[in-house]
Amino acid sequence: MMVPLEVRIRIEETSIYSCGYILIRNKSDLSRSAYDYIQNIKRETGYRNTFIEKVVVNGTEDLTEEVRKIINLQLPTIGDIFW
Repeated sequence: MMVPLEVRIRIEETSIYSCGYILIRNKSDLSRSAYDYIQNIKRETGYRNTFIEKVVVNGTEDLTEEVRKIINLQLPTIGDIFW
């Protein structure tokens, strides 16, 4: 299912507004798909310092905090993965 997504981010004092559609299988995929959308923007802009201001799906559902939580997840250490 395709759902509309609106993203407002700030990259080094420059505000960017982007909107488009993301493909999801179910409602639980929303936050992860929005995160991936933002990662594509970061890749295109050179991975500069980025702050997420607002993430809205379907014009009403605010996912800002859920996406920020995904970004702030710490990667496991190598010892945790292999031992």
